Amino acid sequence: MKDLSRLRQQVRAAWAKVPPEKKPKLQLKMLDAHNHALAARSKAVAAVLRPAPRELAALHRLLNDDLDGEMLAPGAAAPADFFTNVGPDGQVYFGGVDFDSTDPGWAYCFPAMVLTEGSTPPFAVGKTIQIPDSATLALLGDWGGANPPALAVGAAAKLSDYLIHLGDVYYAGTNGGDILDPYESTNLVDVWPGAVGRSFTLNSNHEMYAHATGYASALAQAPFSAQGGNCFALYNNSFRIVGLDSAYYAPDNQLEDFPGYMIGSLGPDGGQLQFLQQQISQLTAGQRLILLTHHNGLNLDGSIPTAADDPYLLWQQVTRCLQQLPAAASQSVLWYWGHVHAGAVYRPQSINGITIYPRCCGHGCIPWGVASDLSQSNNVLWFESQVVGPGESYFVTNGYATLKLNGASLTESFWNQKGELSWSTPPAA
Repeated sequence: MKDLSRLRQQVRAAWAKVPPEKKPKLQLKMLDAHNHALAARSKAVAAVLRPAPRELAALHRLLNDDLDGEMLAPGAAAPADFFTNVGPDGQVYFGGVDFDSTDPGWAYCFPAMVLTEGSTPPFAVGKTIQIPDSATLALLGDWGGANPPALAVGAAAKLSDYLIHLGDVYYAGTNGGDILDPYESTNLVDVWPGAVGRSFTLNSNHEMYAHATGYASALAQAPFSAQGGNCFALYNNSFRIVGLDSAYYAPDNQLEDFPGYMIGSLGPDGGQLQFLQQQISQLTAGQRLILLTHHNGLNLDGSIPTAADDPYLLWQQVTRCLQQLPAAASQSVLWYWGHVHAGAVYRPQSINGITIYPRCCGHGCIPWGVASDLSQSNNVLWFESQVVGPGESYFVTNGYATLKLNGASLTESFWNQKGELSWSTPPAA
């Protein structure tokens, strides 16, 4: 649990640095988020179509000394009129555990952003690394919280040959210092279960709250030093796995957008887009492309995002690049992302003769519930819905995914935090 006295100090130090002309807009957004949290408390959350950012609700609480009144801190005894509630997207309100949606610790994202402003390191293109034709890759999404579920997931996944983090270090990926906390180290680098030279990590919105300062330091350390930059590629004779940074160039990255960095983007022409285009051009006969990002390409329910002409929509950027797939290469593309804290397999999407198999693997750490957005969608083939309690709809087991490569065959699997199989495809060429 976050030290609330220290958190209050961090929040107030950051708020004091905000230009006066920017405060009114933030205050209105905070109040809206706070009212949403109150609706959850009063059992009226079902009437609210979409949730408000938990970071804003927590920030309102800290700035208004509302930690012991209308809200509830993790681990605190709940008054009789509090009840645990699961939103349509699976967010758990008043779950009484770290990282649920009413945890006041989410306010830390604000000082992380304000107190690291102006320190963003330059974007770096990483390495292209050959791997064996037979290998197992474990994907851990939104894992960086060092809570018991995340540590259990790490222990179960560590036997894989390669481990890849799809991004998110909580509460935010900071390096520490006089007033900030070293979460990038304590919640990712120091507890990462993967081997040196066989570990990779993607940037994320929670690491961009610290302007990628912690993320850059992680890339410079074992176990991630083999990666060499924000994006990377692994390949063998049958597969090419490309990890992309969808957070660095997020368009909603200004203080007025806080919490921001929520819309994935690969950035402008050149740099990372050129790296992806080069990887696509190098696909050989029959070789299959696998994409990894932090941000989601589809909405949680598996629908395609609207505003198709928006160049910052990740789905549109990726599908435009996929039009360059060589004719000899496999026209079947597998795409895994995190960001949304669920494990889900979506129906394939056909775009101009190319079939995309979308997957969400963002359930490595955060407490979550059974999402009606998933259970009621025809676009969802499977999602992790095993409830470990204490409620009937919360908490859903955390987990991870594996890609077992064996020559030209691929077996996809989702596993729960105990290392038990939840879903799998048969080996397929």
